[in-house]
Amino acid sequence: MISPEVSTGITLLFYGLASVAGIAGILVRSPLWRRLGCCAATVGFACQTLMLVLGFHKALPGGLSAGAYFQLMAWFVVLCGIVAWVKLRQEIPLAFAAPLGLMLFAMSAPYLASVVRVPASLSTSFYALHIGALFLSLALLALAFAAGALFLFIEARIKSKQTMKGFWLDMPALSILDKINAVTTMAGFPLYTLGIVAGLIWAKPVFGGTVTGDPKEVISIVIWLFYAVLFHNRLTKGWKGRKPAQLAVFVFTLCLFSIIVVNTFMDTHHAFIRR
Repeated sequence: MISPEVSTGITLLFYGLASVAGIAGILVRSPLWRRLGCCAATVGFACQTLMLVLGFHKALPGGLSAGAYFQLMAWFVVLCGIVAWVKLRQEIPLAFAAPLGLMLFAMSAPYLASVVRVPASLSTSFYALHIGALFLSLALLALAFAAGALFLFIEARIKSKQTMKGFWLDMPALSILDKINAVTTMAGFPLYTLGIVAGLIWAKPVFGGTVTGDPKEVISIVIWLFYAVLFHNRLTKGWKGRKPAQLAVFVFTLCLFSIIVVNTFMDTHHAFIRR
C-alpha cells in the first residue's frame, strides 16, 4: 500500500513543476512553457487520481486524515483548472490552479497523521455528498476569485491609463474573465447549497440540532448568504464586471477564513485538531 507521504511527494513534484513552468511561461511570455505547465498539472492530477483510486488513505487506521481533506480540495481545484483550460482554451486558469493545489498540498503535510474520525451515523454516501458538493463548489469559487481579482487589477490599470505591456498582453480579455466568474458562480452556488443542506440535515441526529451555533455552521451560513447575493444578481439582474468580481473575491476570502482560522483555531465540530 502506498503511504500518504509517498503519494504526497509524487503529486507535489508534478504540481511544483506545473507551477514553476506556468508562472515562468507567463512572465517570459512563452506559450510553450505555459503549455508545459498545463501538461505537468494534468500529469500531477492523474497521479493524484490514481493514488485516490488505490486508496492510500486506507493505510491509516480510522479513515481519512485532515491532510487528506486538503489534498482532496487540491484535486477539485486542479480539476476545475483543467476543465477551464480544455473548454475555454485558456491556460491562465490552470496556471493559477496549479500553485493553489501546490499550496494546499503543502498545508496538508502537518496533518497527514491526524485522522478525522467521522461519527458512524455520518459514514454514508450522504456524507460523501456533503463533502464532495462543498469541495467542488469551493474549487469553482477559487477560480471565480482568481478571475475576479485579475479582472479588478486589469480594469484598474486600464482606467488609470497605465500601459499594458509585457506579460499583461497575454492575460485573458476582461470579457473572458467575467465569463469565467459567471460560469463558476452559476455552477458553484447550487453545489454549495447542496453541501450545506446535506450537512444541516445530518447535524440534528449527530450533534443534537440542525443549527447548534457551532462557529463553522455560522460562518458557512454567512458565506452562503453572500454567495446567494452573487448568484441571484448574476441570474436575475445580469450583473457583469466589477461588482460580481469584487463579491467573488470577498466570498472566497471568507472561505479562507473559515478553513484556516475556524477549522484550526476555534472550538468546532469541524476542527482539524481535536482539543
